[in-house]
Amino acid sequence: MTIKQLQHFVAAAETRQVSRAAQRCYVSQPSLTTSLKNLEATLKVQLFTRHSDGLRLTVQGEGFLRHAEHILRTLASAVDETRNSKSSVEGRVRIAITDTVSEYMLPRIIGAMRTQLPLVELEPVERNRVEIERGLRSEEFDLAVVLVSNLSRAPDIRRENLLKSPRRLWTSFDHPLASQKLVSLRAVAELPFVLLDMDEHVETVGRYWSASKLQPKVVFRTKSIEAVRSLVAQNIGVTILSDLVFRPWSHDGGKIRRTVLASAVPSMDLGIAYRRGAVLSKAAEASANVLRLLARTLTRESQPRTDDDPE
Repeated sequence: MTIKQLQHFVAAAETRQVSRAAQRCYVSQPSLTTSLKNLEATLKVQLFTRHSDGLRLTVQGEGFLRHAEHILRTLASAVDETRNSKSSVEGRVRIAITDTVSEYMLPRIIGAMRTQLPLVELEPVERNRVEIERGLRSEEFDLAVVLVSNLSRAPDIRRENLLKSPRRLWTSFDHPLASQKLVSLRAVAELPFVLLDMDEHVETVGRYWSASKLQPKVVFRTKSIEAVRSLVAQNIGVTILSDLVFRPWSHDGGKIRRTVLASAVPSMDLGIAYRRGAVLSKAAEASANVLRLLARTLTRESQPRTDDDPE
């Protein structure tokens, strides 16, 4: 069933004439007739009876008309609301971000804000987690985009999860473990490990390794994700990172694959934070909505492909 079919049905119900309905919908009469027949076939009921003076709704058609009109009104309202929110909201929003967000999401955040909220002045500021929490309390920042799993449990900071990105094993494309469906943390512990040192990631790594009573064999520790990708692609070591930051190739042309871990490894949870009890401005609330929509897009994009082979 399509929106077009609903529009054709409502037009036919209101005009009671195929010719008039076709004119209203800017389609040919045969096209509109076919659309109505396909809709009836989908519903498995007759919506109209045909008479010499035109069309008459059946009992089922009368009932379906109320729902169709409601759907089309809701759709029109959603379109109007989206268009209005895109152009009418004004203001200034100061958003604090951590280095992980700055590295992987800032261009997307700025692009989405410019597209959806062109009249809102966005001021992103990169800070560490402690500084961000302090800034939210002092109202230096309206919002923060952070790894919510890293935030303290302070009751005055409200957190909202937007994206849960699983962490998986990254290996070179031809690594022996790359062909396995599941890999245990114990198997990873036997291999040289490249450790990314960003946004309290080292502390997170320490927690899940300690919980398994294991330790990785760290051969290199770096703040550069590009260095991690290159070292993994060249089989200098393996690493465990989230799908959000995955890319199946390194800048020097190497290929990388990711594999699901059998052991319990926490996901990387991205979200927004703001001071509990704070009254967000219209610009800040609209910005939060844009971030929610962007998170859904990023979730879809980060889903593993069949073989993670570069295009």
